[in-house]
Amino acid sequence: MKKIIILSLSLLIFTSCESDFLDTMPQSTINDGQLATSAEANEAIINGIYSALRSYGLSISNHEDYGHKSILSATDLMSNDMLMTKSSWYSNFYNYQGRQQTNTRSRLAWSTYYPQIKTTNVVLAGIPEGTTDEKLKGIRGQALALRGYFYFMLARIYGPTYGGNENKLCVPLYTEITFEGRERSTVREVYNIIEKDLAESIALLEGYKRKNNNAIDQSVAQAFLADVYLEMGKYSEAAILANAARQKYPLLTQNEWMQGFYDVSNKDTMWGASITSAQSSFVANFFSHFDNTNESGYAGGLGIYKNIDINLYNSISGTDFRKNAFVAPGGNSTYPSLPAYANLKFIDPTIDAGDYIYLRAAAMYYIEAEAYARSGKESLARKVLYDITITRDPAYVLSTNSGTALIDEIILQKRIELWGEGYAWFDMKRLGVALNRDYPGSNHTAFGKFNIPASDNRFIFQIPQAEIDANPLIVQNPL
Repeated sequence: MKKIIILSLSLLIFTSCESDFLDTMPQSTINDGQLATSAEANEAIINGIYSALRSYGLSISNHEDYGHKSILSATDLMSNDMLMTKSSWYSNFYNYQGRQQTNTRSRLAWSTYYPQIKTTNVVLAGIPEGTTDEKLKGIRGQALALRGYFYFMLARIYGPTYGGNENKLCVPLYTEITFEGRERSTVREVYNIIEKDLAESIALLEGYKRKNNNAIDQSVAQAFLADVYLEMGKYSEAAILANAARQKYPLLTQNEWMQGFYDVSNKDTMWGASITSAQSSFVANFFSHFDNTNESGYAGGLGIYKNIDINLYNSISGTDFRKNAFVAPGGNSTYPSLPAYANLKFIDPTIDAGDYIYLRAAAMYYIEAEAYARSGKESLARKVLYDITITRDPAYVLSTNSGTALIDEIILQKRIELWGEGYAWFDMKRLGVALNRDYPGSNHTAFGKFNIPASDNRFIFQIPQAEIDANPLIVQNPL
């Protein structure tokens, strides 16, 4: 492979992911020295990553491919908590066929995150590690946070959980601009890089002020690392970081919570993507698939509804306003055509310009509470759980649970609060929870109505066929 000396900003950011994408680098007129001193050029590259994460067709070029939000949605449809009423887009995730190496969907995450990792490596190679320039520090911090988070997503999708699997195969690591195809690193090696990247990013982003929450700041990097530490079992560290990350974000009121989650200006949104009508990809977007009221989209228009699992619905207290985010068994007078248990959580009144919310501060309460509970600080865990739950359910009282019962309560509340936001399947993997959709009274659809034992191979995606063909060093995951 030739040594890369010059780089193209626009092409590098938007290069499509062919089978040999790890071996291909475009060229332009900005050399390494110029890149190291140009805040404007580096900022343009980082902004390109943010744009790519909400763009259509950069991975598998179908209507499930609209960036990071599409991956969070796909994994949620692999959980116990969500179902779809017709076989259509996303059905390959719902029925677990999309994880197989020959299925196009197996590369949705792979070919979304690896090209962006390549781009972050450009910035990190260009900006010296010890830079004292405040603008460059902020840009390097964002690049590290993004790279660490992308590897975290890849590790959880294509590798096993961290605990007890540290020496098993995870994903290949690339931390330089120039590289050949590499073998898979171990889970421990990948998480070491993730932790290192995120820890450095937090330090670099001290004092950095972003223009809006489309970009990453220190609080977002702290949130990423809190989630990583929860996965790694570093509970004291997870609790501290989750608490720090949420401090400047007030909790949503009932009215704010029920607005549809289409606006990144919501006061608890930590990170997201603003979408305009000009940027909209029409039906190939999140709200087309998940807004059951949108008659111009797949969900509302074709009746491919995304609904809540009946067991989870029934577990929501009758005094909890979040229960109103789903159609009750008796129907909904505002939306009489929607079936029972259809979600009303995600509604885009703009029709085609709803923003993508990637991360809300509410998630930090559950990471903090679970981490406290697992590190012997149950009174703190109960208090944190109370602080968020009382704002959702005025009848909630401070929990008296302890041990496993307390952790189960925290996880249940997390599932209710963050339904459809990209947590359910990853938590099932981390906690060793089986897929259980085929039970008496289940409302899951026939093509997704089956059970999978906890820790089964099917909770790990196979490496995409394109990568297997291009990289002889790759070892495949079991079918």
